Amino acid sequence: MSPTDAEKVKAEADAVMPPQLRRLRLCAKPVVFDTGIPGAHFSVAGTAFLAGFRQCVYVLTPRHVVHGSARESLAILLNAAGERLPLGMDWKIRVHDDDGSIDENGDLSDLRIFRADLTEVSSDARSSNFVIHLTPPEAVDWFDSRDQSTFFLYGYPKHANYPDWEQSKVIQNQYLLHGAYVGESPFEGCFELSVENPLALPDFDGLSGAPVLSLPKVYKSGIQPVFCGMALRGSAPSKRVHFLGANVIMAALEEAHASELAS
Repeated sequence: MSPTDAEKVKAEADAVMPPQLRRLRLCAKPVVFDTGIPGAHFSVAGTAFLAGFRQCVYVLTPRHVVHGSARESLAILLNAAGERLPLGMDWKIRVHDDDGSIDENGDLSDLRIFRADLTEVSSDARSSNFVIHLTPPEAVDWFDSRDQSTFFLYGYPKHANYPDWEQSKVIQNQYLLHGAYVGESPFEGCFELSVENPLALPDFDGLSGAPVLSLPKVYKSGIQPVFCGMALRGSAPSKRVHFLGANVIMAALEEAHASELAS
């Protein structure tokens, strides 16, 4: 991505998002994989985000983004200098269907949660990042106002995020998409958005894991964004995005938190 393109990305985000809420973008991060391959020792694919829940910080991303990767081979970058957020315990969430069965490959189970270890994170990285706080129930109460809201998601499309192996760094460019609610998705546990694509992304690869939030179309000072879920898939030609609902994610966080307390 050229400097001019990067400026367009920022200008588009600034035009849509109220100034008071731009800090929200700092909760979304690209997912980096250590490959162990000489000369190509890391790769970039997908998005994760930081969430605060019951006084803990977690990292959430779709299971299909990280596949079966060990947490030791994954990196969440906190800044352009490449400082990493250490990952502690992790949970591969398995959600039961109504009949009691589990679809390992279904969208309801397409979630992996990591406990963030903040003990060695620098003060500069702490102050320059942001966490979505999900503990208050109203933080995820989005459904009733869905038709009067604008929806946002922040992520790292593969088209504009890639490894620079010579400089040993990740080229990072976050994109914002915004749009409107369409309805329930044909994919279980998911909902569908119609989004704008003003910067003509050729595809939405890499946006899986982007947090989805909403605000009233008529914005007033003091109104807080509402967490709606996490993007799982989308299509640039159709301008549609499907996201896993916040209710599933909150239940998964409850399960992870309870498991951690019991360990």
